[in-house]
Amino acid sequence: MSFATALSGLQAASTNLQVTGNNIANSQTVGFKESRAEFADVYASSIGGVSKTQPGSGVKVTEVAQQFKDGTIDPTSNSLDLALSGNGFFVLADTVNLPDPANPTAPVDPSVPTSYTRNGAFKLDSSGNVVNSQGKYLLAFAANGTTVAEGFSVGVFRPLTIDTSQGLPNSTENINLALTINGGATAPTTTVFDPTNALSYNNTTSITTYDSQGNAHIASTYYVKTPVANVWDAYLFLDDYGITTGGQAVPPAAAAASTVSATVNTPGLPIPMSFTSSGKLSEVGTRAAAVISAATVTAGTTAVTDTAAASTAAAATAGGSYTAALAATALTKAQTASASAATLAADAAAVNTVPAAAALATTAKTAAATAAASAAAYATSAGLVVDGATGTTAAALAVTAAADAVTAKAAVVAYNTAVAAAAAGATQATKVDFGSIDLSLINPNISVDPMAFDIDFAKTAQTTATFSVNNSSQDGLPAGNLTGIDVDDAGVVFARYSNGGSKTLGQVALARFQSNQSLAKLGDTAWAKTSSSGAPIYGAAGDNNFGTIQSSALESSTVDLSAQLVKLIIAQQAYQANSQTITTEKTLVETILRA
Repeated sequence: MSFATALSGLQAASTNLQVTGNNIANSQTVGFKESRAEFADVYASSIGGVSKTQPGSGVKVTEVAQQFKDGTIDPTSNSLDLALSGNGFFVLADTVNLPDPANPTAPVDPSVPTSYTRNGAFKLDSSGNVVNSQGKYLLAFAANGTTVAEGFSVGVFRPLTIDTSQGLPNSTENINLALTINGGATAPTTTVFDPTNALSYNNTTSITTYDSQGNAHIASTYYVKTPVANVWDAYLFLDDYGITTGGQAVPPAAAAASTVSATVNTPGLPIPMSFTSSGKLSEVGTRAAAVISAATVTAGTTAVTDTAAASTAAAATAGGSYTAALAATALTKAQTASASAATLAADAAAVNTVPAAAALATTAKTAAATAAASAAAYATSAGLVVDGATGTTAAALAVTAAADAVTAKAAVVAYNTAVAAAAAGATQATKVDFGSIDLSLINPNISVDPMAFDIDFAKTAQTTATFSVNNSSQDGLPAGNLTGIDVDDAGVVFARYSNGGSKTLGQVALARFQSNQSLAKLGDTAWAKTSSSGAPIYGAAGDNNFGTIQSSALESSTVDLSAQLVKLIIAQQAYQANSQTITTEKTLVETILRA
């Protein structure tokens, strides 16, 4: 009897209709994979096997197999909508381990994946966790820090949680200044630097920096051309208080603490900046100070030599051998000594740049100023020599001038020795480090962590062009509010804040299997692993045969409605044909019974 054969055909056709109907019903389901019914013929079995003339016993459904091809990517307006192109599944968990609100810094056990999906329609729940429509949590790999460069712990699953609280501020750690300095500028007419007197400096720049609580502080830098060729001094002020660096950082040790001036608008020690003859920035900081001071100390020697010669001439005059020519010579020598001592005083002020030698520099400046005054007094007296009495007076002043010049030279040499010792251990640098700055000395109304930052002048040059700021940047941030979420094609999720900052929250976890068609169908466009599918292989988008992720997009169903309608007609015909087989068999039976 062929009733059984026809019935198997009806069942197979019915299953095919169900599969096709399910495909059509899910033509708009995000991430749905089209299925197809797969059939096999059936033969009655016996000990001797199937004979060549034995007809078949019908058909059976061997599998309803889903086809894991990529669907079309449709753009959306939700940044948490994620479309996966290529191999892989999003990883979901029914329950997750969240930080203890009472102890947020305590370790949290990794969450355990329970299902996998291609439906990337995600949203935030009331706690800020990223979930799908069924409330299952999207898992991500834990971030090792706050930046992509710090990496992620692949295999350590955390629920992807969006922190909607205020973005934390960042204290400034790096300032970059790329300047064009006019090498043809003249030194200021006012030789004592004062930030409130524009005649005492050439140029100034300012930039806003931030402390650990996001308070803004104005960092102003003043630039003064020195009497030394290709040498400038830079003075740093923070909220109008002069700051003196404690010295360069020597990793792993941090820079020594910086000094804050006791009163507003009082400068700290200058930062020397030396340039090559071609205008390239050569040195900034301690080593530059050594180069500058070594080039200027010779003024002390000149002052001593010239003053001693003038003293000898005046003494000869006092002995009764005065002549107009000798007086003229004495006057010339005294004037030279006065000029040399004045230069020495200016040079001592210019190289007052090394904190360890600050006291010696002050002494050198004072001694040079005294020598300049003594030489000037002698020059005036030498010009008035007309007899033995005035000659004796000039001689006495000459002796004093000579002694003062020797003292000035010794003071500058002592300063140079201290600078050279400091420079010997200093690394050539184009940036200066400002170690711990106690902000309570600037504003006693705030209680924040000390600031510590460096200023990098690496791209600064000296040319004939007018002074200009080509780049001015710093890496600090004030507090900010969450303004959006970004997800890149590697699945890295960033929180974006109104202060211009961003924070890495994690990396979307993906899984792939040796046999996708062996996965267990859970419904809701989700699958679970089975023994036949193989264990999941976890990884990140774009790596190790995983597809890429597109944010603000969804993968559409892979169902082609036109093709499914054709399959529907074919399945209907098969069903009708099998029904006709039953009808024909019935007619034959009735004929036999009537015989």
